[in-house]
Amino acid sequence: MKKNNYLVITTLLSVVLSSCASSYNFCQVYETRPVNQSNQLKNENGGIRYEDAKCSIDYYFWSNGGNADFTFYNKTDEIIYIDLAKSFYVMNGVAYDLFLGREWSQSSSVGVASSVSYGYGESRSASLSVARIEPVLSLDGPVTVGASKSISRLTNIASGRAVAHTESSSVSIKEKQIIAIPPHCQKHIKTYNITTSPMLSCDLQRYPSQKARLNFTAENSPYCFSDVITYTVGDNTQITTVKNDFYVSSITNYAEPEIVIMQKREEPCENMRDPDYVAPSKELYDKVVREDICETASSFYNTYQTKTNKKIYEKKESDNYSYSTQYQAYVMSQPQSSKTIGIIGCVGLLVIGAVLIASGY
Repeated sequence: MKKNNYLVITTLLSVVLSSCASSYNFCQVYETRPVNQSNQLKNENGGIRYEDAKCSIDYYFWSNGGNADFTFYNKTDEIIYIDLAKSFYVMNGVAYDLFLGREWSQSSSVGVASSVSYGYGESRSASLSVARIEPVLSLDGPVTVGASKSISRLTNIASGRAVAHTESSSVSIKEKQIIAIPPHCQKHIKTYNITTSPMLSCDLQRYPSQKARLNFTAENSPYCFSDVITYTVGDNTQITTVKNDFYVSSITNYAEPEIVIMQKREEPCENMRDPDYVAPSKELYDKVVREDICETASSFYNTYQTKTNKKIYEKKESDNYSYSTQYQAYVMSQPQSSKTIGIIGCVGLLVIGAVLIASGY
């Protein structure tokens, strides 16, 4: 009987320990640099630009997993033709095709569109939006279909509910092998995520209370990646190949309070509201990365979390908010006193269980 009681009490204590555990969020930020800095410079958005007499190529990596896409601008007076079948994304010496014969659907609608703030929460936008459902390329796993992105003219406008009156249209698009770029125009070329999994190292604290950093050179960096872009100009058959090389120069792990802030959403002005608009009953917030972190577009990040009974860091402002699926935003959560009562309850149950075990029950 005592043995059975011991098993019951041990199971109860395991459940209590699990329920009393706290979740801790972290962000791993990767700073990148071009290998050859003589022909690459910072663009006006803080990203990296390659430029010569024929073209300029802009990179803006900042995203969850790193966005290795590039924007190609034609500086000539003739059409430039990029051959994706002869262009590649290269990671640590392994080449990946840019042309995969993909298909996706594109739809447009007039109404309210969602936009993500640095991967930490959603803000709403009222405008004409264009959404694509397309294959997403990742080196850490298979190609997946169904990721939705939206492009909107206005952002950070809160909405109390979905718009009832919308007009939409959809069209199927097949990927082209040859991308034609008119004179003095630009096109955005999709490639791959740089890496979607946080790097683990014995020399880098995985769950820091503040920040922990590792620095690298081009010779010892864990991530060295390149774009190989092949194109011709006008009717000229001479092939031009551009190779832009980058490497991760540092990796920094941050505890969430060190990197994010809670940003209050603004109510839409009267002229931007739908006729059926209802103001939210609560103040809405988005969890966003601090500007001094995310303003460097040559960086990217990955988020991760853990749940443990051990206190890892002192939770700050974001601990007072909870995510609301109703509003797709963060709202003020329960008062701290209620949380304190819950913690005291957990501790009390642990003490009672320990006493019962010590008493031989």
